[in-house]
Amino acid sequence: MVFDGRGHLFLSSGDRMAPPEGNLEAHPAQTLADHHGSILRLNDDGSVPSDNPFVGRPNVAPEVWTLGNRNPQGLALNPETGDLWETEHGPQGGDELNLIRPGVNYGWPVITYGVNYRVGTEIGGPVRSGMEQPAAYWVPSIAPSGLMIYTGDKFPNWKGNAFVGGMSAQYQHLSRVMFEGTRVTGREALLQGEMRIRDVRQGPDGYIYIATDNMLANPTPIVRLEPID
Repeated sequence: MVFDGRGHLFLSSGDRMAPPEGNLEAHPAQTLADHHGSILRLNDDGSVPSDNPFVGRPNVAPEVWTLGNRNPQGLALNPETGDLWETEHGPQGGDELNLIRPGVNYGWPVITYGVNYRVGTEIGGPVRSGMEQPAAYWVPSIAPSGLMIYTGDKFPNWKGNAFVGGMSAQYQHLSRVMFEGTRVTGREALLQGEMRIRDVRQGPDGYIYIATDNMLANPTPIVRLEPID
């Protein structure tokens, strides 16, 4: 959930594990009748904004802001630009970082860079006209978790970068994503192999805090990143 500071609340809603089979364009994440596989936008009193992209269309859930999002795990607003970013799980591979814009179809399951679990068969192609490409994607999967856009002063060289937690047991790390405007220009894997990461946040002190999921530790620790002098 993300409040935008302008009277709106954004919510992410997964596709509820609906299998990608048959007519992919009829998959719940590709329909507008409910909230499957969508980012939603409400007024902060719970009502529906009149300028939502699908308001007034028959048999359409008016809360829907975007569609074609498989399993959103991170949602973050860049407070300096107003851009809304989202991370989502792909199937086997194809995890995504998306710039969220109103009315856009992000393609799941018609387009994906992942494949079916176990059997590894192709689901859809990677490109389809009218469907948005991810700003970045991960193959193999990192199982993205929390998402944060850094705006603090403790790591000046990281200002404006996105940080994505990785929960995959095999590829666990904190991914730093660099931008030029809204175009991804590079990625760096931090803390590689050290811990599964459930969430990442910037503290009011400008440091970066990580909620870990170290299955061997009880309780699992909160970690603070500090710059090296």
